[in-house]
Amino acid sequence: MPEPRRVRYFYGWNVVALTLVIQAVTVGISIYSFALFVVPWLTDFEVERADVMLAIFLLQISFGAISPLCGRLLDRFPMRSLVMIGGTATAAGLLAMSFATALWQIVLIHVTLLPLGMVLAGTLASQTMVTKWFVAKRGLAIGISTMGTSLGGFAFPLITAFLIGARGWQDTLLVLAAIALALTVPAAFFVLRRQPPTIERTGPVVQNLEAKQFLRSRSFWIPIVCFVPVNAAFGGVQFSLGAYVFDLGFEQGMAANLIAITSVAMIAGKFTFGSLGDHVDHRRLYWVVATSLTAALLFYSFAPSRAGLIAAAALQGFATGGVLPLLSVMYAERFGVASFGRVMGWVNLFVMVGSAGSIYSGWVFDLTGSYQPAFLTFLAALAPTALLMAWLPKRT
Repeated sequence: MPEPRRVRYFYGWNVVALTLVIQAVTVGISIYSFALFVVPWLTDFEVERADVMLAIFLLQISFGAISPLCGRLLDRFPMRSLVMIGGTATAAGLLAMSFATALWQIVLIHVTLLPLGMVLAGTLASQTMVTKWFVAKRGLAIGISTMGTSLGGFAFPLITAFLIGARGWQDTLLVLAAIALALTVPAAFFVLRRQPPTIERTGPVVQNLEAKQFLRSRSFWIPIVCFVPVNAAFGGVQFSLGAYVFDLGFEQGMAANLIAITSVAMIAGKFTFGSLGDHVDHRRLYWVVATSLTAALLFYSFAPSRAGLIAAAALQGFATGGVLPLLSVMYAERFGVASFGRVMGWVNLFVMVGSAGSIYSGWVFDLTGSYQPAFLTFLAALAPTALLMAWLPKRT
């Protein structure tokens, strides 16, 4: 009787686990915890809301601006050193912010160190690593990997809210800096000692594409145009939650809870869209994203009760949870693996135009005294994208 065949463990799952950790740290702290610093900074620095929103806006713009260059580096050089540099940059940025005495110093760090950390030890590096390690289960692996941002979005706002209440925002940043360094650099050093399989084993052999080749493609531009309003709506709501719930009369703990609910729902969205991305038409999956986000914006605009805010946070989380896995599988299956880092670097550059949503929300509030006009603008911008997505070429 023949012996049962032993299933060999695939090392790529170790890489997925690493990407869970590094994305949880870089995105959970830099992006999801930002809203909890808004009110303390408004008080201590005596500035307008749009001024504070400038920091997160410029972080995302800088993230997009350096992504093409960093994407090229991720395609050409060993990941190990690059991820360790990214983790160190994140920790250094948080440490420097803890000593800030003026808002311009906070903004400067959001333009320099934090975006470098987010690119080299965040979503772009993680998407590139997972894409190069997986083929048959690529969508599932990417979906699981991107859950790291949501796990960080769940854990770090709760930690941050507690620490700010107990020790103030400066000491909170010191603690977060120590956590960032401890969780990213050693993990990258030990896990990334192996290189991914060759391109031939990880998918169709596609030559290294230059920017002029994919920038002329409809497959490149349609997802970008469709996801820019999604990114704008996410930033316009997410980074204003701390101030928004404060205006509604809720305690700051409510903002942390909403961010946590959003993050948990994003986990469900990432697993759902990631696993379905291997089999289901990507256009249909985008339409689910747009519909869920539309419902969330309606709740935020017209039902700002405790129950309405919870429903909105859950719907928003499920919708935006699909963004990273959908973008990854859309481009991996249309442009191949060899150039994935540089393609996604350019994608990030253009998708980050939507980061203006955060500063737009702050500007609208300063002008009108309400966030509702901004939320309705995001709602109106989503409608045309549903039609445009129908023109996306099918996967190769």
